Amino acid sequence: MTAIHSVAGRLGSGGRLITVPPFEAPHHKATDVALAGGGSGSPRVGLVSLAHRGVLFLDEAPEFDASALEVLRQPLESGEIVVTRAAFSVRFPARFHLVLAMNPCPCGRAGAAAGSRAPSCVCTPQQRRRYLARISGPLLDRVDLRTTLVRPTLADLEFGASDAEPSAIVAARVAEARARAARRFTGTPWTVNNDVPGPMVRRQFGLDPDAAEPLVARVSGGVVSARGADRIVRVAWTVADLAGRDRPTRVDVGTALHHRDGGAVWAA
Repeated sequence: MTAIHSVAGRLGSGGRLITVPPFEAPHHKATDVALAGGGSGSPRVGLVSLAHRGVLFLDEAPEFDASALEVLRQPLESGEIVVTRAAFSVRFPARFHLVLAMNPCPCGRAGAAAGSRAPSCVCTPQQRRRYLARISGPLLDRVDLRTTLVRPTLADLEFGASDAEPSAIVAARVAEARARAARRFTGTPWTVNNDVPGPMVRRQFGLDPDAAEPLVARVSGGVVSARGADRIVRVAWTVADLAGRDRPTRVDVGTALHHRDGGAVWAA
């Protein structure tokens, strides 16, 4: 991370090592060159590389230009970005967590709870479809966890916070899950489930027949692509690691499918 930020001229005069994962949140007017890197002269580092081993957050994702969004497909699959111009071809590391946020429609009011006093949606069905279609199917297929946020009521705001787990407890559980995965990958070049290539997911880290049944049904029905199936298996392994299990169960696969389907949660 430090070398990337040094090349981009972001270290400043101190030049200290970067120890905190980077967080990049570009404006929706950012171009494909700003995201991928390159340029007409000497190649510049793009935001996908500046977010290497960190988070790239795209707020109002459908407002980004389609060509900029499609730039994300290569690094999400391979963990690197190749920029080719007439005078050069460069390869930058770009393994990041992509977080997309979007409204349910252009006006942002669709999906209000029944009985809500919030203003109702004024968008036509065609406008909603066009808005949601700005995130292409191939890009969406690379998004593992999809969550629909529901506007909370006053009661949720006043009483719901008491049910939340403290961050320290969640962090400890995540650290143990990552350690469990690292032990499983001893002797391999991988340390986390997301690093495992698709062929190796199927060959060495497949699911037991009973656990795989819900996923097989989705793939057979054409609901889930082969790429999506690999990603669901990785998420199922992560769910099992968080629960302290040695292998994913049918419940873990169901949880991974639920998250991919966009299960609703409350948004504060």
